[in-house]
Amino acid sequence: MTERKIKMNKKRNISIKALFALALVVIMSLGSLTTVFAAPGPISGGTQSNPAQAVIGKELRMAEGTTTPAATFTFRFAAKQYNDDNTTATTAAMPAIADKSVTFASTDTGNTSLGLKTVTKDTASLFAGITWPRAGIYTYTVTELSNSYTTNAGETMTYSTGSYDISVYVVNGSPNYIEAIGTYVVTPDHAGQTAGDKTDPQTSTVTGAPRAMVFTNTFTKMNGGTDVTDPSDQTLAISKTVAGAYGDQTKYFSYGVTVTQSVLSTGNTYKGYVVEGGNVVTAAANGTIAGTDPVNGNYINFPSGTAVTVNLKHGQSLAFIDNEVGSSYVANEAAAASYTPTASIIVNGGTPIALSSGEGTSLSTASRLIGENANSAAFTNTYKNVTPTGIALNNLPFIMIIVLAVGAFAAFIVVKSRKRA
Repeated sequence: MTERKIKMNKKRNISIKALFALALVVIMSLGSLTTVFAAPGPISGGTQSNPAQAVIGKELRMAEGTTTPAATFTFRFAAKQYNDDNTTATTAAMPAIADKSVTFASTDTGNTSLGLKTVTKDTASLFAGITWPRAGIYTYTVTELSNSYTTNAGETMTYSTGSYDISVYVVNGSPNYIEAIGTYVVTPDHAGQTAGDKTDPQTSTVTGAPRAMVFTNTFTKMNGGTDVTDPSDQTLAISKTVAGAYGDQTKYFSYGVTVTQSVLSTGNTYKGYVVEGGNVVTAAANGTIAGTDPVNGNYINFPSGTAVTVNLKHGQSLAFIDNEVGSSYVANEAAAASYTPTASIIVNGGTPIALSSGEGTSLSTASRLIGENANSAAFTNTYKNVTPTGIALNNLPFIMIIVLAVGAFAAFIVVKSRKRA
């Protein structure tokens, strides 16, 4: 190969490399442009006739068995900046966005899964009817107002502490319109969010519009009172009845009782009191006494999720007043020879559920919800039928009459026989 051809090949290779490098620069530049265009956020595609819109989603979480509170929640918009200008004079000139609200009703059932009930609703469209004086990027900070629901005794409403920046991308038109909406997390609302992240909107199942953000609240409720001897105050009662003519009403029957906190609770320990004849009678025979409170007396501790042994005799019940709605329990009665166990279970005020087992066997309630209405497990143990044998004392007078009659007849026969002889 001549020296001239070698030089030409080198020049051609250099040209190819240069073109490749230029193409790579162009591709990277396009990538940068794509990132810039994506900045408005995931809600985009607004037009003059159909501007981009969004709603706020409100998620209310509560334990299974809880009635949805009739509550209204409100969200406030505070002007933050126009384009890159956040001076007071500029933000004051931005269009005001009125508070947006969403209302829940006691009839809202939501969805329940793994002990958690979730009800989700949406506000009306956020920017409908707003006039935008000029094109640009309008940014507002959105927060939830707290204490908008008046709680009743035993209720707790935990409000969202999250906040979001929502940027409205307005382009020139007649009138100016929203082309895109971008939302960024300022303070995380729930697990899975990180400050500075762009939110990923979901489509509202109510309005069909995209949710620009979601605020999450939790609602918990107690359904007990202060008097453990009052059935209307009790959150749960496990009672014992001994039946059968020969049933021993002084005998103690053993139970393994486990009380488990709701999915929204942590570290709970519950107090159980043994009640008999309208009075608290908790004694060592019933189980391990953990302490005494000045109102209700001796109690047995039930750490959440831990089985505790309790002994009950006829006419006694194990009562609680400190269970939160959505907690649960299991009561396992140990087998007792010659007794047949049955139980009637009421869950959250519903229709009684009948349980039974064979003579001399154990019986379990299985896991049962403690709802905000009546919750109880009434155990009955019936002693087996007994057929009396031997002489019954209440028949002795009649037997004596028969014996005397037979004896008199025998004596008559003997006297008669002697006379004939």
